[in-house]
Amino acid sequence: MSKQSLFKASFEESLNLEDDGFLQYQKRDIFYKSEKYYKKGKPTIVLRIQSFILFLIGPIGINFMILVFSLSLHDSDPKDLRLPVSQYPLLTVEVYLICLLIWLLLVLVGKFFRRPYILPYRSHFHVITFLVWLSLEFNLLAIDISLPTLSVWLITAIFVLLSVLAYLMFTLETKSLRKLMYGIVSGSTLRDRIVNKIAVYGMGLLGIGVIINLIFKIFSINLSTSIEGLGLFLMWIILNLAVIAMLIFLELPYYLQAYYKWKYPEDYREWEGKSLEEWYGKRYLKKHKELLQK
Repeated sequence: MSKQSLFKASFEESLNLEDDGFLQYQKRDIFYKSEKYYKKGKPTIVLRIQSFILFLIGPIGINFMILVFSLSLHDSDPKDLRLPVSQYPLLTVEVYLICLLIWLLLVLVGKFFRRPYILPYRSHFHVITFLVWLSLEFNLLAIDISLPTLSVWLITAIFVLLSVLAYLMFTLETKSLRKLMYGIVSGSTLRDRIVNKIAVYGMGLLGIGVIINLIFKIFSINLSTSIEGLGLFLMWIILNLAVIAMLIFLELPYYLQAYYKWKYPEDYREWEGKSLEEWYGKRYLKKHKELLQK
């Protein structure tokens, strides 16, 4: 069972993905809410305006402001900084422009996926790639701040550890999804128990951190540079783990179902009770008249 591919399930087996709690969360909070912004196979004017505004706020706004902040740190007098930064910035204008170009190319490639039932997945994919880009900028900025106090080998060891944890989470998730599609899963799985513990204890640690920070501010307690650096260092690791967990546990089953909708479009259309026009759109049906003949 463990060797069965995630991408070779039958239509009936792919329906078992509906039992995944994280997939249901994604569909309830993302898919169903974005689906209403598509009419007759096309995005509405409201969605076009909203997408343009989010584009200005996200890739052009937030990511660019992080670049400006990084450059301003390196242009500042070292005596004015609470924490030292590396001599040469890793987050440069060239890096920003390359990431922007890659993101725009992905948006253009997404234009080839025009079927209406795929459009909500396509829009969400652009948001996820923006978050990955944002995470990359934060990592480059964190390395800039960490280099003066941490060795290159220690920073490398951190990313190796994060890679190992990502591999373990990915292996755990793919094994859980294979069991879900091809086998019978009763009760909570190991994946569910681990993620629930991460959510509970992670929120607890975050809450404790907020409370401690408020206490320090109320009583005007000044933290030493080393403690502030340690706090930023721990936040850096936690944020990376959060992004990795989101991509693996939330996005993987979500896009796996999108893959099977693309693979079995007619079966899913009938299963969801959609008409041909609702499912494919008028433009697609004009090019594939054989669907109308069926």
